[in-house]
Amino acid sequence: MQYLESISISLGLFAATVILVVVILNFILKMRLINSGQNNPESLKILSSTFNYKESALKWGIILLFGGIGLVVIYFIPEAALLESPLPYGIEMIFLAIGFLVYYLLVRNEREK
Repeated sequence: MQYLESISISLGLFAATVILVVVILNFILKMRLINSGQNNPESLKILSSTFNYKESALKWGIILLFGGIGLVVIYFIPEAALLESPLPYGIEMIFLAIGFLVYYLLVRNEREK
């Protein structure tokens, strides 16, 4: 648990780099399609609808929120400080699962509207 800060910073930087590369590559692909004369609106719409940035941001925001809440709960439980205890892992998995369920319910309710 003592190296959690460095691991989370590394994962955050990696995720930000991956998102930036995906956005740049999608932009380059769209520009190549437009410049080559493939300006069919349906094909550009399909290309842009393959990845929904708003839902992805919502998903990761909710997952990170519940993951952080789980880490705070682990901090306040004295038995979780034992190195051989599986309790912290169980608590964190429960909070992450709750985060995924909240995301699923929000997206499902939004799509039903």
